[in-house]
Amino acid sequence: MPDSRSPVDASTTPKDLKVKISEQRLLIEWQDGGRSELAFAQLRRDCPCASCRTERESQSNNPLRILKSDPAGVRVTNARLVGNYAIQFFWSDGHSTGIFDFRFLRSLSRDPSAG
Repeated sequence: MPDSRSPVDASTTPKDLKVKISEQRLLIEWQDGGRSELAFAQLRRDCPCASCRTERESQSNNPLRILKSDPAGVRVTNARLVGNYAIQFFWSDGHSTGIFDFRFLRSLSRDPSAG
């Protein structure tokens, strides 16, 4: 019996997912036929973890504040699936607490500034 709390949504369910470490890109083919290509640099800027979100929110309240770390030179060194709903990236600066769920990744790929 399917779990009604987490219905399958073809637009946010990957059919194929490729982590291209050498190219620093994530390629996703979705069950609904859509495709996403996301640059890791963009993913780091949009990291959903609590500490990155707090840092971004503080920055928006004070445009003169200097961020603790500039993600521009940071690279993904590894990645792993988290259950069947997300992916976790391991960054060259030791950061790894951001869990990127597939709905969030699909929303980023619809953003024209992403990628």
